Amino acid sequence: MGKLLLAGIGGFIGSSLRYAVSGHIQLWSKSIAFPYGTLAVNLIGCFAIGFLSQLAESRGMFTAETRTLIFIGVLGGFTTFSAFGATARICSLRPTSPRISCYVWVRCG
Repeated sequence: MGKLLLAGIGGFIGSSLRYAVSGHIQLWSKSIAFPYGTLAVNLIGCFAIGFLSQLAESRGMFTAETRTLIFIGVLGGFTTFSAFGATARICSLRPTSPRISCYVWVRCG
């Protein structure tokens, strides 16, 4: 299977997971003033990328195709920077500047 197709399949999975997890966390937080859902998926995804990258490098656990599917596809779709950018922009239009500053600092820190 071509790497492009693997990246696309993984992207579909990651984006779908991002939508579900982010929405669930945002609903659970009962907040419209702070993007807890987007922050959570980006932190979870960054942790997963770091953890799995370490396994891949130290133990050679993944083939090139598996890396494409997981890192570029699933985790790339799960942790898009565009979702962060869009959320930060929306929040910047509201009078919640301390919260958006905290959000940007935690995400980009």
